[in-house]
Amino acid sequence: MIDIENQVISLVTDCLFANNISATVESVLNLNPSTFPTVCVEEIENSSYSSSVDSNSNENHASIGYEINVFTNDVSGKKQNAKDILAVIDNMLLARGFYRVSKTQLSLDNGTKYRLIARYRATVGKDEIIYRR
Repeated sequence: MIDIENQVISLVTDCLFANNISATVESVLNLNPSTFPTVCVEEIENSSYSSSVDSNSNENHASIGYEINVFTNDVSGKKQNAKDILAVIDNMLLARGFYRVSKTQLSLDNGTKYRLIARYRATVGKDEIIYRR
């Protein structure tokens, strides 16, 4: 199985650091984070790309999917803060060959917390190169 989850988490962490965004990055979804902002990066799909499986049944590429959750709780501007954080991550992932499948916004706990959810897909080779299509 082709697995690049740790690399993707590192890319997100490094991207936030490079953009002076102080956020906790987690790899397991926690709907009640204790610190804010929190970014959760989870692999939600990893399946063999059947068109590139060879005659020995070796996996040469995988279709992968990631979900990015951004949680904020600023007294004012929590929605914009979440959008700004996600925009930085989005630009980085798109530049590396991912494409965004969806983006959803939620207000939580009577408006005291804000959550943005974005899903991304890509095809990755066993050499860990990400292909756009």
